[in-house]
Amino acid sequence: MTFSLKKLAAALALAAAATGASAAIDSGAGGNGELFFNAWDANTSFTFDLNVSINTFEASLAAGGPLNLSWAGFAPAFNAWLAGVNTSELEWSILATDTSGQRRMLTTVGNENVLPATNNDGTSLRTAAGAIRDFSTEASLVMVGDVAITNSNTAPSYAGLQGANVFNGFVFDVTGDLAANSYASGLAFQKTTANATGTAFGINTAYVDDGAAVKAWVDSEGLHIAAVPEPSETAMLLAGLGLIGFAARRKARRA
Repeated sequence: MTFSLKKLAAALALAAAATGASAAIDSGAGGNGELFFNAWDANTSFTFDLNVSINTFEASLAAGGPLNLSWAGFAPAFNAWLAGVNTSELEWSILATDTSGQRRMLTTVGNENVLPATNNDGTSLRTAAGAIRDFSTEASLVMVGDVAITNSNTAPSYAGLQGANVFNGFVFDVTGDLAANSYASGLAFQKTTANATGTAFGINTAYVDDGAAVKAWVDSEGLHIAAVPEPSETAMLLAGLGLIGFAARRKARRA
């Protein structure tokens, strides 16, 4: 893994955005909305403002080196909320949008193997973008710090209203559960773009950085969006390569 000053600069920019957080998600009404995390069971939901705009996120991808993002403060808040949740029903996703001009919607993808090249028709996607915008506005109204907790499944800030297909606007499931707890089992992360007018289908683009898929996952240390395996998986990979090299050297000595 190479060290990159450009990637370090992008990471510092993201950290600065999080440090200067306000208790409101940028809904994307003027374009360039912020990423936010949602989790819910049948009765309660948790929303966390990631304080990173679409443009800032994409700039971090364009910088050199592998993307590797996590958020301070997420784990304590999320774990406290989990204590009162039916985890067998839990679903989670990450979303962002803008609703000015061409629509951009960033989403997790529950099964990257069935990610289609196109999404729903333009009218449905623009409706979904507006619904994401309106939901983030409602969540911001009950947000304390970066966290919005809603304990009514009929409240407009209840994240479960979005559902697995983002207000029925998407043709694939965007959600995961607590089994998505490593890079290997994490959710793919992608962008859907839809024209400002017309009915043409939206185009999905999976995020890739340095040749690796960008994925999102939640583990004991918090929330991650990255294009690199966590350290334990890297260590296993290196150990495996070491064993292969050892076997090759033994074979060469015997020849």
